[in-house]
Amino acid sequence: EPPMLSPAEFDSPRDDPEDSPPADVEAPGETSSIESPTSYLMPQAQASALLQRVERLAEELVNAPRARSAWQQDGMQYDAELGLQPATDGVEPDRVIAQVSAEDQGRQLRTRIMLKRLPFSHYAQLIDRWDPAVQLHDDEIVGRMHINSRFNLLHDSQARPTFLGRVTTAAGGFNMRSEGGSPKSEVFREGIVTRAGRISLSGQRNSFEQARHDANVRLHELADDTAITFFPDGGYAGRDRKSGSSLFSEQPTGQSVYFVAARGATVYVQGVVSGRYLVYAPQRIVVEGNLVYANDPRHDPDSDDYLGLVSDRDIVVASPRVTGPGDLHIHAALFAKHRVIVTDIDHSDSATLEIFGSLAAGSLTASEPRYATKIEYDWRFERRRAPGFPSTDRFAAEDWDGRWSEAADGSEFASF
Repeated sequence: EPPMLSPAEFDSPRDDPEDSPPADVEAPGETSSIESPTSYLMPQAQASALLQRVERLAEELVNAPRARSAWQQDGMQYDAELGLQPATDGVEPDRVIAQVSAEDQGRQLRTRIMLKRLPFSHYAQLIDRWDPAVQLHDDEIVGRMHINSRFNLLHDSQARPTFLGRVTTAAGGFNMRSEGGSPKSEVFREGIVTRAGRISLSGQRNSFEQARHDANVRLHELADDTAITFFPDGGYAGRDRKSGSSLFSEQPTGQSVYFVAARGATVYVQGVVSGRYLVYAPQRIVVEGNLVYANDPRHDPDSDDYLGLVSDRDIVVASPRVTGPGDLHIHAALFAKHRVIVTDIDHSDSATLEIFGSLAAGSLTASEPRYATKIEYDWRFERRRAPGFPSTDRFAAEDWDGRWSEAADGSEFASF
């Protein structure tokens, strides 16, 4: 299912010209015969500047639920009032409602913008520091991708990286090595934007901490190394990794389930996921086998299966002796603040590491020749996220028509 987009793709980097609303906007007063003369589309430059200002104001709503700001621009006086609406569960994003008024040649203008906080799963792939020893080669990324640093590409007669979504980087460019490969347009199918805004991983918001006080969440706190297996009927089981003894074996539940490991504990995961789960470890999560949804959203649009893997350090793909030969499938949103590690990359039985969901990491190791990689974005993440999945401090317009409404008073726009 294609994503629901606002009048422009406002969630793209702020210095990108494509942030602006569509060019076919009307100048003030140039209304069509079928719309109210008191409502009109903003000029493109004005709408873009206003949205960028409001997005930055939203980012400041960290310690206070409300904020006001006033400024002048291009001869107009603006006043904005913003209110934070925290998510009521771990699946919905935080939102901000901005009510903006302006005075233009005696006219009182109003507009209302709803913004959402972007989780890290908003990107098919987001990397903070590209390892200079790693090259994108036999890789395919389906969905938007962002990298905070320069990165390396290699395309030759055997393989080339392919990006089927827009690529942005905070750096001024990238390093491409070509050995008789395809032109850049065949690599970046939706284009690439350099010098885009940086997206920090250091200040991520882990909303799963709320799980300890949420009656609608089933919480498992893991004191020691634990192996978790998911079952297609919605059940799951955990055992002590060292002793092999059973720690829990649960039947399906309609609740979101959080596994929160203590510092120093490693969590090992595999199985068929049915339901909504988050696995968190301060140190390390190890994928020991396929992790797939019982109801694949690519075939079942009503699927409510979600999995988030979140580590303050590393997410590791186990050796082929553990995962077995051949392709490895991971259906999940992944967040590794330090690194995603593929072990034994020199294994001769080359295959594909397929991630359906999203991947955000401080850095990545190489995966070839053991794995070519394919990352396909889970478009459900446009509206929801895996329960408790961490969020950025960036906001983007979720609902805005880009219009001014002219009114004699402010009664149409109630205060917070």
